[in-house]
Amino acid sequence: MDNSVLLERAKLLLSQGRTNDAIAAIKTLLQQEPENDTALSIYARCLFDKKDFAKGIEIVLNAIRIDPENSYYFYLLGFGYYRINKNFAAIENLSRAISMSPRRAEYYGMLSLVYIDEKKFETGLQKANEGLAIDAENITCLNARSTALNKLKRTDDAMETMQNALSKDPENEFTHITIGWNLLEKGKHKEAIKHFREALRIDPDNENARVGLKQSLKSKIPPYKWMLQYSFWMNNKGKTARRIFPIALLIGVRIIAGVLSSNGTTEIIGLSILGLYLLFVITSWIINPIANFFLLFNRDGKYALTVTEKYSAIGSVSSILLGFVFLGISFLFRDEHWLNAFIVASISCFAMSVPLGQLKYPLSWKASGTSNRVCIILASFGICTFLFAFIYLPVAMVTGILFLALFVLRNWISVLR
Repeated sequence: MDNSVLLERAKLLLSQGRTNDAIAAIKTLLQQEPENDTALSIYARCLFDKKDFAKGIEIVLNAIRIDPENSYYFYLLGFGYYRINKNFAAIENLSRAISMSPRRAEYYGMLSLVYIDEKKFETGLQKANEGLAIDAENITCLNARSTALNKLKRTDDAMETMQNALSKDPENEFTHITIGWNLLEKGKHKEAIKHFREALRIDPDNENARVGLKQSLKSKIPPYKWMLQYSFWMNNKGKTARRIFPIALLIGVRIIAGVLSSNGTTEIIGLSILGLYLLFVITSWIINPIANFFLLFNRDGKYALTVTEKYSAIGSVSSILLGFVFLGISFLFRDEHWLNAFIVASISCFAMSVPLGQLKYPLSWKASGTSNRVCIILASFGICTFLFAFIYLPVAMVTGILFLALFVLRNWISVLR
């Protein structure tokens, strides 16, 4: 087959979502023309579609080596870096693409999305507007503009831009996803569900739409909705603010609760503030697997959940329920030994619900990242504490302390990161 025909065939297959077939066609072409930079760029797009961004970036760099004057290759490189959260490199390459081809609206739209990801919403809005000045119907720029306006609390302008984008291309899943996330951030989960469902109708394999649908469905549970709104609020802050706020909140609560508790007339208020803070922290640890557990009984949710989400939800909720069972049984005993044993067993079940709700399945020590390995260790300490509560209580106390120390250390490292 002629190489130009192979090239066009690969482009067509990629546009149809047949990524593996497109890769096969491109590899055949590259065997004959390994220095074909156009083929390399299509191969990189295929790899990006398969979420293999590291290899895709390597292929794009090879295409740039062959033709360093092609602005599109720098755009692709910027996109690849953006998807692996290397935003500085993404901005650098997208800016270079724009300097080489300043009349390509798509470049401005992608650069706008990167700036929005960096919480530079005004700059993101500016770049989206610059792209729309070139092409008023560019979908990427319209979606970036609506997102930036939404983050800047200019809701009316954001909704107008979203509706404009939708009227230009009602079958664009990216637009439906953008609208869905913007609505979800505003707390309008029922409207968001419609757009995420529509995005999945257009592209059933779109992971971003599937995640958005899950978040929208879980927002039907008020505590989860409140925690999600808090998460949106925190994510819109800078990295420094996201690190400082949890520490400042803890210190503030301790000071206020301490001052109020020192006075007999305000002691109950101080204890209430401390209790609300602890409830907030505990809820943030366990609300996600609990919400996922409820999705197991939802028509849409049970199909949207991954294997990990299903098993972690079942494990976490089962551990909590078992904790309540053993706590209830403890009230039946007057003997101090058995009373303590059942209380320790109950506490260990409650504590275990946190790492069990964060484990990734199928369980594998070698394939696990550091976070998952820590969860496995925590769950192991929890199980040991539970078992030794009935076998030999002093050992249970030691494993329980080890669990607590590792748990606290892990959480504070997570906050500081």
